[in-house]
Amino acid sequence: MQTRFLNLTKRSIIPTFITGALVLTALSCGSLFLPPVGLPEETPNSRATPKGTIELLFRAYENRRIDLFTELLPQNKSFRFFISPEYSLEYAASNANATILPINESQYHYVRAGNYYFWGHDSELTKHRKLFDQAEEIEFTERPYIDDKDFRYRVNEHNDTTHVEVKMTLGKLCIGFRGTDYCTEKNGQMQIFLLEKETDRTSGEKLWVIRDWFDLDYIF
Repeated sequence: MQTRFLNLTKRSIIPTFITGALVLTALSCGSLFLPPVGLPEETPNSRATPKGTIELLFRAYENRRIDLFTELLPQNKSFRFFISPEYSLEYAASNANATILPINESQYHYVRAGNYYFWGHDSELTKHRKLFDQAEEIEFTERPYIDDKDFRYRVNEHNDTTHVEVKMTLGKLCIGFRGTDYCTEKNGQMQIFLLEKETDRTSGEKLWVIRDWFDLDYIF
C-alpha cells in the first residue's frame, strides 16, 4: 500500500498511500481506505467481486493480517507494484531493489504513459510482513472515494470479463509506530489496481486478485 522512502517527522505528510504505509519498513532496515468499523471480520468469498477484493485489502491492513494480504496476490507471483514517476528520483536515491518499466498509453485507462519503478511478489510480501509486524496500529481514518462507474472492464474474445481496472482517490491512512502517528494526506492521491481472475486452490471458484498496483499522486 517507503516514500515507500521519504524521511518522516511526527507531523509529516506522505503524498501517497502505500508509500506512507511502507515507510515503516525503511525505518526498520511504498491512501486510503475504510475505517476500522467499515467491514465485518469475516466476509465469505469477498474476492468474488472487484470491490470485495479491495475491501479485503483494507481489512488486511487494519488487522495487520499477512495471510489475508497474501490471498490478494496471484498464485503465479505475477504481482507488480509501481511507484509514481513523480517520485523516481527519491526512489533511485533509496537504493531499493526495483526495475524500471516503460508503460505506454494503451496499456491502462487511468495510468499515464511513462517510466515506472516496480517490484514484484516476493519483495511486496517482505515489505508487508515488516510493516504488519512493526506497526502498533494501522487505521484508515477517512474513507476513500471509490465508485463502480470508475471501473474499467476488459473482456476476451468470448466476451468474458478477465480483468478490471479500479481507480480510488482521496482517503487518509494513519500508522502508529513507536508511539507516533504518521498519516498520509488525502488530496492528490490516486491508487490504480488491475485485478484479474484466477482459480482458487481451495474452492475452485474464479476469484479476483491484484495483478498490478500503481501508487500515484495525480488525478485526471
